[in-house]
Amino acid sequence: MMRGMYDGDATYAGIEERRLALVVVDIQKKFLAQSPGLVDSIRSRLDGINRAIDLFRSTGNPVIFLFYEGDGHCLAEASEDPDGLIDGLSMEENDLRVSKTWMNSFRDSELGDRIRELGCDGIVLVGLVAQYCVLATYYGAFDNGLCPYIMRGGIAAEDEVYVERVEGICKTVTLDDIRRNVHFC
Repeated sequence: MMRGMYDGDATYAGIEERRLALVVVDIQKKFLAQSPGLVDSIRSRLDGINRAIDLFRSTGNPVIFLFYEGDGHCLAEASEDPDGLIDGLSMEENDLRVSKTWMNSFRDSELGDRIRELGCDGIVLVGLVAQYCVLATYYGAFDNGLCPYIMRGGIAAEDEVYVERVEGICKTVTLDDIRRNVHFC
């Protein structure tokens, strides 16, 4: 068990002890029209993201889908059901839905309150776009008293160098790391 200081006087607990929520960031159709690179990036990670969603659901840990309200950034073409999830990713009745209007998903949204209401003190992030909404939400979690993690292989960007950079500067975890958590037994 790793101990140290985190967020002032709060005790830091490693991922093995945290009550985690999976936060699925903006995997909406409207963002795929931006770049062929982004389409390829998310498609190559979709299986891993679905495995994470299934793991969280099967253990009763929360899955929260974030939906960016508004136009996609620099949307090049119209999309049918632009606010919908991309094909191959589905939301279930017990999953939570949170709307947002900023890159930092905590800003002016109910995300922080919902996570705390669920008794969680940590989040695992997957989704779009690595260097924008995912990274902003990662850092926003600290301001909300939550410990964030990026799921390795679970974030996408229009250029793989951005995925590597975000994974390089953030705390990352694998599905095996998550499975070792006491709440996933």
